[in-house]
Amino acid sequence: MLPNQRLAAPISTVWVGLLVALLLTVVAGCRGSGAATSEHEPVTLRLGFGLLAGQDAETGIGQTAVNIATEALFSAHQDGRTLPSLAESWSVSKDSLTWRIHLRPTARFHDGTPADAAAIREVLVKRLPEMLGASFEDVDRIRTAGADLEITLRRRSAFLLEALTGIAIQKPGRKDKEKEIIGTGPFRVVSQNGEEVEMAANAEYYGGKPSIDRISLRPYSSVRAAWADMLRGQVDMLYDVGIDALDSLKSSNEVNVFPFQRGYAYMLLLNVRQPRFKDPGLRRELNAAINRDAFIAEALYGHGSPALGPVWSHHWAYGASLPQLGYHPRPTSGAAARQRFSILVGEPSQERLAIVLQRQLQAIGIDPVLELIKGEQVKVRLRDGDFDAVLADFPQGPNLVRPSLFWHTGGPFNFGNYSNKQVDAALDSIDHAVDDAAYKSGVAAFQRAAVDDPPAIFLSWRERARAVSKRFVVPSDPGTDVLATIHQWRLAAPDTTRSGN
Repeated sequence: MLPNQRLAAPISTVWVGLLVALLLTVVAGCRGSGAATSEHEPVTLRLGFGLLAGQDAETGIGQTAVNIATEALFSAHQDGRTLPSLAESWSVSKDSLTWRIHLRPTARFHDGTPADAAAIREVLVKRLPEMLGASFEDVDRIRTAGADLEITLRRRSAFLLEALTGIAIQKPGRKDKEKEIIGTGPFRVVSQNGEEVEMAANAEYYGGKPSIDRISLRPYSSVRAAWADMLRGQVDMLYDVGIDALDSLKSSNEVNVFPFQRGYAYMLLLNVRQPRFKDPGLRRELNAAINRDAFIAEALYGHGSPALGPVWSHHWAYGASLPQLGYHPRPTSGAAARQRFSILVGEPSQERLAIVLQRQLQAIGIDPVLELIKGEQVKVRLRDGDFDAVLADFPQGPNLVRPSLFWHTGGPFNFGNYSNKQVDAALDSIDHAVDDAAYKSGVAAFQRAAVDDPPAIFLSWRERARAVSKRFVVPSDPGTDVLATIHQWRLAAPDTTRSGN
């Protein structure tokens, strides 16, 4: 046998060994990198929506989907300051009459069309008049300027940016009756099967694709029913915990509870067209009869803070030294004591609040009658001025444009036909303020005038809470709504997740 024939077998064995080793290395590498390169198992957030008594499931779920799927150009911080959201930034001319809004160049609607200046201008032309109220007279024009929006004013307006925080941007051109939600948010609606809604992550979201792949919104007959399924591991989030379940959920080891105060005030809106409420002195007496701390403790289980006037108590321009509505009960007599009026209550869940309020007014000799009707009927009677007083939570914060819509003469939400020259002048001075000092001075004047001539019985700033399973890591800023960070939520690491049913 030739020498090279003797070496043939050992050489082939070496090559086979090397090939086997190489293949094993490749396979091992593939297995090791699988978590990073292969598709992960879809992450679904199961959101339980507990219906309040008398609440319509389809409407409640639909509005929740809108809140998640849409964004405004700007958002309002808890202190009332304006922050960029769908808009990237803004700039203003030296005379404060030209505002340039820089849009995010990569922002797109859920159907893939660009959320550009032309589309957003169309939305603002339709929505801004209502959101600005009387201040819309200061707007000269809204136009596109290249890739930006440009709003030109006849007179400076601090309320302009504040109003833009309240306009959720949906793709224009849809008919008002169409239910399709086409926003720019981190999740888009993919199906609406009756009362249930399925949402999917917006892969083109300018802030990056969310870690959560899907959100499943399901209605429950009550908050307690949704809470029970959450404790069974069948629900990952309660949209609104409800004040009666809040303390119980806080003790659970399976969930994190995130309370926050909302810029809504529980108040009794008074119809000053009615002769009985024309006297500012009577309206002051009605406010002085309210022990707000006791109201919060009894009617809201301690969850809320006293509303001592129309200015949001967390606003940067608010101070404890400002005039406030206090508790100074004094028995009424004469004509005031004989005044009887009805309190409209449109939500059965607020009947408890109405009873506590009624009891406190009875203590000074006034006995209002509670009238429970459907929420839609309340809206009609507010619009028609067919009421004495309405108990509800009304938007009054976190900025000052919202109370201006209610209390400025002729405001779009001035249902009680309230009119006060000092209040109008104060709100106008806030709107036209040249700097923070002038704005703060206007806020003080507004609070002072409204305390002297109150348009409503102010009760409490509303507190709400979300509950989220500890399966999820939820970035949060204490006191603010965690839904603002939902695009950043992610599954907790396995070693920090509790096992259970």
